[in-house]
This record gives sequence, structure tokens and C-alpha cells, in this order.
Amino acid sequence: MEKKGKFDYILLETSGLADPGPIASMFWLDDGLGSEIYLDGIVTLVDAKNIRDHMNEKKGDVMINEALKQVAIADRIVINKKDLLTEQELEDLKEDLSSINTVADMIVTERSKIPLDYVLDINAYDVSNADALVQQTEKITEHGSHHAHQISHEVQTVCIRFDKQLDTIEKLEEWIQELLWEKRIPGSTSEEPVIVLRLKGILYPPKDKLSENTDTKKRMVIQGVQDLYDIQEGFAGDDINTDDTSSKIVLIGKNLQKDKISHSLTTILGLEHSVL
Repeated sequence: MEKKGKFDYILLETSGLADPGPIASMFWLDDGLGSEIYLDGIVTLVDAKNIRDHMNEKKGDVMINEALKQVAIADRIVINKKDLLTEQELEDLKEDLSSINTVADMIVTERSKIPLDYVLDINAYDVSNADALVQQTEKITEHGSHHAHQISHEVQTVCIRFDKQLDTIEKLEEWIQELLWEKRIPGSTSEEPVIVLRLKGILYPPKDKLSENTDTKKRMVIQGVQDLYDIQEGFAGDDINTDDTSSKIVLIGKNLQKDKISHSLTTILGLEHSVL
């Protein structure tokens, strides 16, 4: 702390099984800090031997325990102590974690030997990094085609895709707000509260945001942590198909019932879509 001038990087470690959501939101959306500090990404370190006990722990006063939150909210997951598991146990654990958070990158380590570039410069919240969101949604499709079963932690990843260009973003934003803030799927009568821990999305610009002079690589990028979210204009890289008008939204949380989400998208927003 004696160093003068700006820090090159700040690596903040939470204590034990802490909820990273409030801390992430503080650095991500605080305008006062934003000029000097930005949130690069969230890395979760998993104890391969004991993580299942933590994830299966039932707490009467919370809907989702901290271990599940840490896995669900992560942009990158480090599975440590691989030497304490057999190869099959390790593969089962990776599948278990992927069923909760399909979009996070994973690395397996022993004695926490982690490449530095894996935990630094993640750019998970960078609006110019729209290509990464595209790749993450492709991972969901691949995972769903190879792993049909759903492991019962009740926390899962859901991906919504639709090809229709929106007239405006207002109705979709109202839909997101009801999901995050009222904790219910719009139009659903279910009494089970919906808990969204992580929200990501890449949208083809609505008609009121797109003009003849607009860059064809322009996209709208959605980022959300628990009940906070943000939608900003971003740009995709050279690999994107400029004729592709599809939009994708990723939700990670509890009680995300795909049939009810699908019905809501049809009746409330009038969207032809798929839910993975």
C-alpha cells in the first residue's frame, strides 16, 4: 500500500464461503469507482474433495447457499486438489459444476498451480467483448446436446434465443426487471420465487437503435449480477456474421422453469424463440 500512483491490478479475495454478488456489484456499477476501477471478472476456487458437501448443504434461512452462489456467479472456475479424486470422480464433478454454470471456463489444478493469465484480464464485463458472449452461448448448446440429464442442485443455466429484431428494448427490459426484482417469471402464477444470480446477453439492436449509418457489428450487451443489471451498446469482432440478427440471453439461477419462461416469452413479448 506504500506504492504511489495507480495500481496495475487489484485481486480481491473474499473470506471463505462469502456471497460475491454484493462486492461484484459495488465495483461494477459504482460510478465513483468506475473512473479508476472496473470489474474484470469473478474467479471461484473449488475444493474438489469437499465442494459437493458445501453445495448440498441446506440452510433454513437462505434459498441458495453460498457455495452454489459462488459457482453460479463465476466467470472462471478453478477446480483444485485434483489429486484427491479419481479420474471418474473428477469428470463427474466437472459435469456437476457445468450443470450449474455452463458458461464459465474451467481449469483443473493441483496445489493451486494456476497460470496467471487465467485469473487476470478476463474482460468478463467489457462491452466490447461481445464475441465472448457468443462463444458462451455456443457452449450451452454443446453442453445440452451431450448431457441430457440435469443434476439436482436446483440452480441451472438457461439460454434464450430469438431471431426477431425488436422495435424497442423497453418491453424486454420490463420483462427482465420483473424477473430480477419481483422474482417471478412474467405472466406466471407460480408462488415459487425465481432467483437470478447471473444474467448475460447479446442483443441485435432494436429498430429504434439501428439506422442506415449504424455499424453492422453493433450489439446491445446485457450484464447482471443478482438484482442489478445494465444494458450498453457494444461491438462484436471480425468473426461475427453481420447478417445474423439473433439475440441470446443467459440466465443462471433457481426455479428457472423452461416451460414457464417459454410461455412468458410467447404471451408477454410475442417472440418466437428457443429455450435451452
